[in-house]
Amino acid sequence: MDKSHYFDRVCNDTIPTQPDEEGTTSTDMVSEAVEEIMDNVKKAFSTDDPEDRD
Repeated sequence: MDKSHYFDRVCNDTIPTQPDEEGTTSTDMVSEAVEEIMDNVKKAFSTDDPEDRD
């Protein structure tokens, strides 16, 4: 398959994106989950007041 046109202005070889979802990527949910996990780990191992921990 010829992909020489792939980086041209018009590319029909991609998955269509809804207009209201153009600022969202498929990895956004993963990024949010990792951020939450890291916050929980940081909170669990912090030297703050132990009663603040879950």
